[in-house]
Amino acid sequence: MLGLLGGLIDGSTNGWTTRPLALLLLGLALFAAFCHRQRTAPNPLLKPSLLRDRGFTSGLTLGIVVFAATAGLLYVISLHLQQGLGRSPAGTALGLIPLSIGIVIASIACYQLIHTLGRRLVLTGLVIILLGCGWLALLTDETGTWPLVPPLLVIGLGMGTCFGTVYDITIGDISTEESGSASGSLSAVQQLANAIGAAAVTTVYFKASGDGDAHATTLSLVVVAAAIAVCLPLVGLLPRKAPAGHGH
Repeated sequence: MLGLLGGLIDGSTNGWTTRPLALLLLGLALFAAFCHRQRTAPNPLLKPSLLRDRGFTSGLTLGIVVFAATAGLLYVISLHLQQGLGRSPAGTALGLIPLSIGIVIASIACYQLIHTLGRRLVLTGLVIILLGCGWLALLTDETGTWPLVPPLLVIGLGMGTCFGTVYDITIGDISTEESGSASGSLSAVQQLANAIGAAAVTTVYFKASGDGDAHATTLSLVVVAAAIAVCLPLVGLLPRKAPAGHGH
């Protein structure tokens, strides 16, 4: 984890020179060693049966992509507000309030709906994020903050719907003895996904920023939307509902 995160952060900040690439290779090599250890250890941290569970592996993959894409999206929106619209860091934080409000509203609503709608909530959240990204992409030439409030609220609603449900649904079919291993691996993967997304999407933004902030923001939104769209077929492989009695 240290090698992968160090390489991603160093590469996205200082350029993809030998050092970040070497850190990434080191991280991948150690990850391979970890996987080998998990296959041979009498009491592995990550139970092999989890990786044979289609619902769990689908949720794990979907979570990696969704959290990576949304983490990158948050950074790009912040960059757009500062680099494109000239907002201060404090003004940028205020500009992101509609997104935060959307996340809170959707998370509270999903707590009540997760046991009735199940994985359909995940699909709904992904579609809402796609709609918000498309709406925001149409407004990258705007010079004011207020026109961005509705699409940011929509994106927040989509994020809250996914964040509050995807991992609860993922563990819907696992056994009790697998629950500790499952929750630990999901938490670790989420942190890695956040770093991957922040590094990858901001790299796209800065590479394209030579043609202006609007172009860089639009291209980054397209990349995020493409990643979210790839996740749509995975929803059908998830368990139908969260475990009985399990709340967000």
